Amino acid sequence: KLSDLCAVICDGDWIESKDQSESGIRLIQTGNVGVGQYLDKDGRARYINEETFDRLHCTEIFEGDVLISRLPDPIGRACRVPKLSTRAITAVDCSILRFKDEQIAEFFLQYATSQDYFNKIAILAGGSTRTRISRKEIEKLTVPVPADKTSMVTISGRLSLADRGILLLEQELETWQQKKKALMQLL
Repeated sequence: KLSDLCAVICDGDWIESKDQSESGIRLIQTGNVGVGQYLDKDGRARYINEETFDRLHCTEIFEGDVLISRLPDPIGRACRVPKLSTRAITAVDCSILRFKDEQIAEFFLQYATSQDYFNKIAILAGGSTRTRISRKEIEKLTVPVPADKTSMVTISGRLSLADRGILLLEQELETWQQKKKALMQLL
């Protein structure tokens, strides 16, 4: 279970628009959580100030923490918090996972992009008007972790390498599409 693999599993903070400010501590929202990747939306970044952080007793997130979006599109998507230029917190619709072991965190992120993972999330999710998954259900989620740590590291390493290759190819495709668009405009 995820609860056995993590030192911390908690929800983000309830931050209303009146609590937000122009700068300070970054508020990471569900829109920043992609499937296996952090989506940096600096232009639309939200913040809170130190006073609000203290008043609301916010939970700070750190580089390497895993965020799981509890809302759809798709529900349960997960990403790793990258190195940010400022302190950060996350919204209430994200759960914060701090794994006991770095290699298990990496393995979980790879698993969290699989169809098996999303099928399990769909079973645990609920809601009559808007489907979501609760933190308590996330804690119950079972993760098929190999007993042999060497196998786990090998599997996650190969999958990470494949992910990087796919990302590079997607970037190259985007570059070629922009070149095509520019050439079409010249024609």
